[in-house]
Amino acid sequence: MKSQGSSTLLVTLVLLLLSGASLALLIATRTQMLIASGQKLQVRLLAAAEGGLELAVARGIAGAGDPYARTLGAGGPGAGITVEVAGLAPAAHGACHLCMANLDGTLGPPGGLRRVSHVAAAVATAARRRPGLPAPRRKLTAVVDLMPWPVDAGDERDVAGTRAAARDLVRNAALGEIGAYDEEAPLTVGRFADPETGGARTVAVGGLGRSGRLLYALELSPEAGLLWSFADGADEDANGAEDLGYTVSKPAILRLRFGDHIRQVAVFGGGFDAEQPGEAGQWLYFVGIDGGQVLYKRSLDAPVTAAPAAVDTVGDGLADRIYVGTTAGSLYRVDVSPAVEPEGGRVPPGAWRPRRLFDTGGLPIHHPPAVVPVPALGAPALALGAGGGADPGARGGAEEAAAGRFFLLVDGGAGGARSADELPVLDPESPRRGDDRLDPTRAPGEQGWSLTLGAGERPASAPLAAGGLLTFFTLQPGGPGGGTVRRYALQLGSGDAAGRGARSQLVSRHAAWPSPALGAPTRIEVDHADSLAAPLLEPDELAILETIRGQMPARCRFHGSRIRLTGPGPNGPPIRLAVLPVCRIDVDWAEGGL
Repeated sequence: MKSQGSSTLLVTLVLLLLSGASLALLIATRTQMLIASGQKLQVRLLAAAEGGLELAVARGIAGAGDPYARTLGAGGPGAGITVEVAGLAPAAHGACHLCMANLDGTLGPPGGLRRVSHVAAAVATAARRRPGLPAPRRKLTAVVDLMPWPVDAGDERDVAGTRAAARDLVRNAALGEIGAYDEEAPLTVGRFADPETGGARTVAVGGLGRSGRLLYALELSPEAGLLWSFADGADEDANGAEDLGYTVSKPAILRLRFGDHIRQVAVFGGGFDAEQPGEAGQWLYFVGIDGGQVLYKRSLDAPVTAAPAAVDTVGDGLADRIYVGTTAGSLYRVDVSPAVEPEGGRVPPGAWRPRRLFDTGGLPIHHPPAVVPVPALGAPALALGAGGGADPGARGGAEEAAAGRFFLLVDGGAGGARSADELPVLDPESPRRGDDRLDPTRAPGEQGWSLTLGAGERPASAPLAAGGLLTFFTLQPGGPGGGTVRRYALQLGSGDAAGRGARSQLVSRHAAWPSPALGAPTRIEVDHADSLAAPLLEPDELAILETIRGQMPARCRFHGSRIRLTGPGPNGPPIRLAVLPVCRIDVDWAEGGL
């Protein structure tokens, strides 16, 4: 009996041990299942948040910046996941890869193309699993760079309407004072923050073109009104001619540092006088926006009819270098980065002295250069056209017979003036491609290029450079009424055709004499190749897109988004100036809210 009792006890103990082991195994399995379920949920949340980030970027590029929420899997078994997407918000901007730094002649103009950093955020939240506990969630935040990208992509300002209103004000002022106004007179509209109030101000500065020797500055907002009119009848060089000629040079509105103060100034050339072609207008002026006083006046070697080009080299919103050309074919650079204290209201004679940078070989410069920062060189490249007669308003004649030229040069910041003959010459008939003249491994003497235009052909527009694409228009005069207009599309570094055809395409054989606004973008739009609203592109435009993509940084991702630049054509109606691919670079991302 004692043996039987021991056996029963042993069996009972074994059964208890087996039951405990089974229970432990059951608990462990249940725990593993809960852990696996939780891990699966976290994976689903992370995937949903990542998808939300992609949605935020896609919606932001498409122009939808409002918050958005969507529930995934709500109708299926288990809890659904809600994804909340914040709008793609611009946070900062910097230099774009081979993009023009002086679009429209001002720093930070409406529609300027830059590399813009955006912040996107997405939160994925599951339904609450247990009462009293927070709902499982994952939050992702990302920084995404887009380039080229409009600096003011989310700004709904009516730029065209603002310019039209400004021209009306200048016209009325001119008609009231001298009874004449040139409808092609230069006009610049700038918007900037008031240093005292911090509020936005919109100011226009315009000359009278060939109708007079005056400039007007007007405020459009917050209060419309005339700020000042400017005339200079002085003869500081004692040559018998007034220093200020007919105001055909388009002003630039820039921020400059004067001592401890930052001031808005209008920068413009002295213009031209057909009756005194080598005597009036060879001056560069800086005039204060608020007071109309002359802060800077320097004599150059010939009249200045071209608009100045400015570049901000350090990204602080202040001009550091100003470039301006003359009708004698000289391109000057003025370094305005050192802070200067005015003496007697003007910059001292020894400060900010113009330095002759380049000589076109005597071909007149009537348009500003495109200034393109090249990080690999640590210096900007300048794309510059030259040619035509000394008088920017001449409508033909023997002086137009000389072939114009186009140049790409590098401003190394030191040394004497380079001449046109020092630049490597491109052969228009050569089929060879691929020589990048901005390659940092090249010797300075091998950097840049020169292209001779056709017989009698002259630049008819300022150049436009973005993303490695260089475009400009030319005119071959065919009488006093106009002539043949061509559009060039080149790879910036090599000067080769950007598309699969020739460097230039015929635009019109019987174009009217080009307006000064030809080639200047007045509208910048973003679209997607797969959108039903996107226009169909010409085969050569598609080939140019592929070429530009191949020249973009290796980190770029392309999803079909495009930038379209539109501006006045040679006969008035708008024309598509360029179509550029949008490069997306994922800079950084962070996770929170586990």
